[in-house]
Amino acid sequence: MNVTLFGGSFNPAHLGHQLVLSQAFELIKDLNQIWLLPDYQHSFAKNSHLAPVKHRLSMARMLENSQVKTETCVIDNKMSGNTIDHITFLKKKHPRHRFSFLMGSDNLKNFTSWPQWQTLLKLMPFYVYPRAGFPLKPLKPGMKPLTHPLQIVTNISSTMVRKRLKAQLSIKHLVPSKVARYIKQNRLYL
Repeated sequence: MNVTLFGGSFNPAHLGHQLVLSQAFELIKDLNQIWLLPDYQHSFAKNSHLAPVKHRLSMARMLENSQVKTETCVIDNKMSGNTIDHITFLKKKHPRHRFSFLMGSDNLKNFTSWPQWQTLLKLMPFYVYPRAGFPLKPLKPGMKPLTHPLQIVTNISSTMVRKRLKAQLSIKHLVPSKVARYIKQNRLYL
């Protein structure tokens, strides 16, 4: 099975995530499933802004469909936020799967600060989805830009959602309605 991993804090999950996920199936050949990998903790010092893991996991699961699943190994094993640990674990657990990784172009600038980034690029292909305001460079060998003239590129981010909530602005065009209800019911990001 060909599985693309899509990691993140999902703090919260938003429509930008949904757009990337749906278009990945149009742009990656032979893709069977995408597995969401919600962080237990973030490796780049964002922990102070993270909602509790149970809430982020619940919101990530709201993005699931028949082809998008949530893999909880990172949370279950309280892993660091390091992708090398995640892929090493998953390759042992699922030796017959072929893994790739999907990331946004906003991660390219700091990719060389990821632990064992060179090894990661040898272990699996990295697909890079464009994000508004972040160029598709520098691309490393083993990275493939996911582009199409008719693709939708957005500037929606979890940070934007949290800032709008703090400013008491609407998020209805930024997150799925069930995520918006969940945030309100659990009084997140106030």
